[in-house]
Amino acid sequence: MPLTKSEVEEIVEELDKHKGRATELITVYIPAGQNIYTVADQLEAEKSTAKNIKSTGTRKNVSNALDKITRYLKDYNKTPENGLAIFCGNVSKVEGQDDLQLWDIEPPKPLKMRMYRCDKEFVLEPLKEMLQVTEVFALLVMDRKEATIGMLEGKKIEILHKMTSGIPSKVRAGGQCLSPDTLIIKDNGEIIKIKDSHNPLLILSENFNQEINENTPVIAKWENNKELFRVITKYPRIEIKASGEHTFFVRTEKGIEEKPLFEIKEGDYLIMPESISLDLEDQNINFVPEIKQNFNMKDVKIPERITPDFARILGYYLGDGSYEADRITFFEQRKEVAEFYQKLIENTFEIKTDLRFRESKNYWQIRVYSRILAQLFKNIYLKKDKTHNENIPSIILKSSNRSLVSFIFGFFDAEGYVGKSRIAAGFNNELLARQIQLSFLRLGIISSINEYDNRRNPYSNNIRYTVAVDDLESIKKFYDLGGFISLEKKNKVKKLINKRSSRNKVRQLAVNGKEVARIIRNSGLNTRQFNCPDFFNNKKQLSKEIFKAKILDKILNVDLRRRLDMFYNSNLIVVKISKIDSIGVQKTVDIETKNHNFVANGLLVHNSSQRFHRITEGLTKTFYKRIAEEMKNSFFDMPKLSGIIIGGPIPTKDEFIDGEYLATALRQKIIGRLDIGDTSGSGLQELVQKAQDLLADHEQTLERKDVEKLFLNLGENQSMTLLGEENARRALTNGAVEILYLSSKVPKPLAKELSKMAENIGSEIKVISTETTEGEQFFNLGGIGMILRFAI
Repeated sequence: MPLTKSEVEEIVEELDKHKGRATELITVYIPAGQNIYTVADQLEAEKSTAKNIKSTGTRKNVSNALDKITRYLKDYNKTPENGLAIFCGNVSKVEGQDDLQLWDIEPPKPLKMRMYRCDKEFVLEPLKEMLQVTEVFALLVMDRKEATIGMLEGKKIEILHKMTSGIPSKVRAGGQCLSPDTLIIKDNGEIIKIKDSHNPLLILSENFNQEINENTPVIAKWENNKELFRVITKYPRIEIKASGEHTFFVRTEKGIEEKPLFEIKEGDYLIMPESISLDLEDQNINFVPEIKQNFNMKDVKIPERITPDFARILGYYLGDGSYEADRITFFEQRKEVAEFYQKLIENTFEIKTDLRFRESKNYWQIRVYSRILAQLFKNIYLKKDKTHNENIPSIILKSSNRSLVSFIFGFFDAEGYVGKSRIAAGFNNELLARQIQLSFLRLGIISSINEYDNRRNPYSNNIRYTVAVDDLESIKKFYDLGGFISLEKKNKVKKLINKRSSRNKVRQLAVNGKEVARIIRNSGLNTRQFNCPDFFNNKKQLSKEIFKAKILDKILNVDLRRRLDMFYNSNLIVVKISKIDSIGVQKTVDIETKNHNFVANGLLVHNSSQRFHRITEGLTKTFYKRIAEEMKNSFFDMPKLSGIIIGGPIPTKDEFIDGEYLATALRQKIIGRLDIGDTSGSGLQELVQKAQDLLADHEQTLERKDVEKLFLNLGENQSMTLLGEENARRALTNGAVEILYLSSKVPKPLAKELSKMAENIGSEIKVISTETTEGEQFFNLGGIGMILRFAI
């Protein structure tokens, strides 16, 4: 069978050490496609020539070598696919003693030359040329702290340099801290307080290059006591409490910059995501009722998982429901809403309900008599005074957007109203209000939270929190997604949509007007024709819809339109700071994430101080220069360099490449930049694996694909895929093998035997090295595998 490059290298290295005492070492190269019987006949003829050699010892050694070769060739029915190289001779180092050895090599690539040579040494140049790597790829994985430079030659990844920047870890002095009750969003949709975060934990952040939401791990957490400042924004109204050193993303005339709070003032613009994207599935309902006796127990159907209908009932219950030991009850002012939920409950749980009007209370009452349902709702809502203390159930937050919106609309059916300019719901539960505000972002709905001091109310001394939806785009989405059941409220929302203009101060562009003006002028247009002088001078902001109407829709140039569309379609918008005030020294929490940002109370915040950023910026640039210098020393004069692949976190590798630190000749060799989190030697392995499309014809990629095909068949079609020597012999004997896989570490005699059996039945043979992770896995599974032509 064909040998791997490493096996050929090993044999060539051994052959190179042998020297004959005379011209008695025989080299035979049989090219691919050559008739092996013709070669055997020619070697037989050479025996006659050898009889004329004058030296008795040399004549004897040459004749014996020719005899050994011709006998060996009788084992072949035909020339191997890539040809055959044979080396034979007396290699004894002691004169007068015999040590006749024969080496045969089926090369990894087709032999193109024919040769018979008898000399003092074996002719190895054709094999050495074949072993030479024809292309080399430079590899680099890096972040701001460390880098590993490597090289891909054939299937082998070689580490050339490991470097560290010396940049210190995050400076803890000063404390970039937030209030413990700050809300963050987990990757599974749950909304938790930052004080409840931990390591490991995945939370939501923003990928600024692609402007999409992205999960990032929490890698550290600290608790402290610091002076906190309350920051309140408008359009929408969001509140966050942070220390003076905490870093925010601020829209300035230079673009989006990182600034600590003590450098930010009222009137500045912070950044928030316009929507939050989470691809979640409805959760299973893990509920087992406690049934002490089945006597007189009503049948009820409990859904196996959350559905939009069940979610709506849960939301409605949170606002206007209660449970007792053997029933749940809902209270409603409007008859059509009560009838809707009666039917929804009956269809969802397949149980009869009781609907009646309580004249003394002036409301409709739905009662569902079922001990099992009462247990279910008690299991989901653990707190008795739910309106004041309950949150959105975790099972809802972890479910799909369809179920989440149904839950919120159910709650708004109970607690919501339509005012002159907004849709709103007011209640005495701050955490619930803030959870709804963040959950609305999953639906592309932007809302504000307004606080009302309710302590003068003789019936309540609690602060009232109102979640309000008041921008036209969000009101439309609320209506289009289903909204209220009440016809009166539906009609009010319709009127709101019809009377509202597209002008609003919500969903304002994150890009500054001067940048837009520069782009427009560079395209050859005059900004005067758009009649937005205050926007182009950064004196006013534009909402996305006004930007579209006044600027985008008037541009006919396709390239310019495409470029400005990026600002319109961006997921980032700005919110204006209306107030910053100190609230004194309090407990604080600080977390560090891998992406260096996360969503907190709906705003995008950084977790590194600007001062630390300034300290490290110079060190980072120096590190980039050191990396570039090592790359130049390693690869600049390498004629076989076919390309450079660079991996690392999105900002880092792009900074390095776009900053033009590499020499021009090397920069022109870059064929790919890939997102890699590991900057060690393992990161080089990951880089090569992720670069398979770039290295489609490279031998390591081809070998990976061969092994992946075997593993895939092993998982999906086990009857047609076998492993092990015993199975191989049985399948080969029956002629059932389509492809035979052999690890390069399988003992040579066994590998030769199985290969000959495979050749006899026309099977394809794949030799798998152990220089890749997949190859090592295959060897650990026994190193012998096969895909069958038919099951046996």
